[in-house]
Amino acid sequence: MVICFFILQTSTSASLIKGDLQGVVLDGSNDKPLVNAVVKIEELNLYDIADKNGIFFLKNIPFGQYIIEVSHLGYKTIRMNISIISEYIGGIIIHLYPVPLETTTVVITGTHIDNKFDDMNELIGVLKGKELERELGLTLAATLKNETGISLRSMGPAPARPVIRGLGSDRIQITVDNIISTDLSSTSPDHAVAVEPFTIERIEVLRGPKILLHNSTSVGGIVNVIKEEIPTEIPNKISGLAGFYGELVNRGYLGATVLKVPYKKLVFRAEATKKKTDDVSTPKGILKNSNMGSSNISTGLSFIDDWGNTGLSVSQFELDYGVPGGFVGAHPNGVDVSILKRQFSLQFNYFLPFQSFEKLELKIARDYYRHTEYERADLIGAQFTIFNYRGSLNVHNKSFFLFDNGITGVSGEFRDFNIGGFVFTAPTKSYKGSFYSYQRYALGSFNYEASFRISYDQMNPRKANPSSKESFIKQRKFFTYSLSFSLLYRLNNHFYIGGNLSRTSRVPTIEELYSEGPHLAAYSYEIGNPNLQHERGIGLELFTYYKSENLYAMFTAFKNDFSYFIIPRNSGIINSQTLLPIYQTVGVPARFIGFESHIETTIFNQFSILCSFSFTRANFINGSPIPQIPPVKVITQLKYQNDAMILGIENETASAQKRVDIFELPTAGYFVFNAFTQYSFFTGEVVHNITLNIDNIFNTEYRNHLSRIKVILPEEGRNLRVTYRIYF
Repeated sequence: MVICFFILQTSTSASLIKGDLQGVVLDGSNDKPLVNAVVKIEELNLYDIADKNGIFFLKNIPFGQYIIEVSHLGYKTIRMNISIISEYIGGIIIHLYPVPLETTTVVITGTHIDNKFDDMNELIGVLKGKELERELGLTLAATLKNETGISLRSMGPAPARPVIRGLGSDRIQITVDNIISTDLSSTSPDHAVAVEPFTIERIEVLRGPKILLHNSTSVGGIVNVIKEEIPTEIPNKISGLAGFYGELVNRGYLGATVLKVPYKKLVFRAEATKKKTDDVSTPKGILKNSNMGSSNISTGLSFIDDWGNTGLSVSQFELDYGVPGGFVGAHPNGVDVSILKRQFSLQFNYFLPFQSFEKLELKIARDYYRHTEYERADLIGAQFTIFNYRGSLNVHNKSFFLFDNGITGVSGEFRDFNIGGFVFTAPTKSYKGSFYSYQRYALGSFNYEASFRISYDQMNPRKANPSSKESFIKQRKFFTYSLSFSLLYRLNNHFYIGGNLSRTSRVPTIEELYSEGPHLAAYSYEIGNPNLQHERGIGLELFTYYKSENLYAMFTAFKNDFSYFIIPRNSGIINSQTLLPIYQTVGVPARFIGFESHIETTIFNQFSILCSFSFTRANFINGSPIPQIPPVKVITQLKYQNDAMILGIENETASAQKRVDIFELPTAGYFVFNAFTQYSFFTGEVVHNITLNIDNIFNTEYRNHLSRIKVILPEEGRNLRVTYRIYF
């Protein structure tokens, strides 16, 4: 992508008029300067190398027509025609786009690493740059909702959380800079994710063997948010971003800034955001008590040297939001929720002076988390407080034994979980220790990944109040293991096939074991089971993908057989004292099968078409449907890209979901149309990005099957979203 407005300074010689050409080279995915990009005029053998700000300067160019070539390692080289004539004055912006590095065969002795698995995940499992800005929403789940295989579990806008292939709960872990985020969003649909999305640099959705570096549930997924709150590189100058986000459907706004300041071998990073929304507007009226407001601040300091780096960060996240009411079992006016999270993190990386071992990595985090649910301003219905201490020690290896590279480590966690208000779940202290390893190997056309994780968990409940049953106060210990193996075979330079086989396990949560009583904001009476076993099953996945310059296509089929699947099910019984439906946690056999596809192709150079398809079918072993399974979803997109402008239209189609559990309501299918445009421009050393989205253009009434409040009102109506970001 090129914006051509030339900076031209004329000079006169005896018979020739010459000019000077100046411009900037940027990474097309995030508009950051590309240092050391080569800009060359072929006919004159004249070239310059972009400086630390991406700026190049070519002098004494005779007037005329030329071909300019711009290249950088790891980016697609571009060649274009330019005219150097006296009438043009201005500047030139050149965007280069990353491509996987492909080279001819070279025979060497030493380490060989082939990252075809990372290449595959980068194409479909990573959200970054302009695509991230276009999809950006007020929550992490809203930002990810159109990604292949991902659905949105919600109970209002604020507590939305991603669901992958029909799997939720802590089968889907959310991490920030590869550290598990402490909150209660995995335990109940009314609990929000304690992550601010606006300052995210990129989002990775990880599947396969790498999951076991963080989590024992190998058939789930990891949503890894990259912020670099503890910097690991020294920038060339003071840098950062500032931005604004606004949307009309809830009159919401957000302001944010990130600043990185280098000083010798030190790097200081600071971040601040502020967000506020009113109640959401739908095609059928206002969804009362769906407002939210949040603030987020963090600071980080790193010392970076040749031997490695060490640093620490301190952050605080506050969120106040409403959970709508007005349906059976719900509080008439809804419930208000307040979240406070404070985190202290320490990170240490040391480059090892050994042939087979590359780096030693130590991470330590201490979290304080408080979640309070108000029935009214002066009455606390439920309160949860967590003190969480977590640490990990990893060794990164290069060529070692049969492996090309990998990570082996140990981790430990202590959690003190306290409960107050009208919740009768027993306060519990829990301990976890894990040993794990992930390794990769390439041999000719074959690429392998393998991992394992062994964990010991212990939970020690204590009597909460006189209403707690003695039978629930039972210490539990679990010894579990998980395995995962992936194979990828290259048929040719463009076409790959592969598969993944895994053995998964998951320890029941404190809530699944010891819940006993009403959960105010979830509008349910929850009964745990202190005799639950650990969840376990076998997962199989087969996939193929094709990648060329103008086409990417991926097809995946999966099957997950659980011999023991833990789920809270609506019993159909109403508690006589609270009038809430009783949800009983059970462990039963279950099966998930599904199919996904993702196709992107470029036509006529500047047009591209995207189509993604997601299907999941889940049953208990007796054949009855598992509740809260998303319907078939198809996303299609047509995009036009020219110079600094991107224009696109998008359609989201979902089928009706009639395969429901006994006490679950079906939902109808829908078609929703969206449109977007993005524009980038450059002033001095500052890059400006503006994104405009129009969602649900025709104000369609539709309902999300994974929403507990779909019985009240449909999803959001027509919405205008504006994002403005500057990078400096």
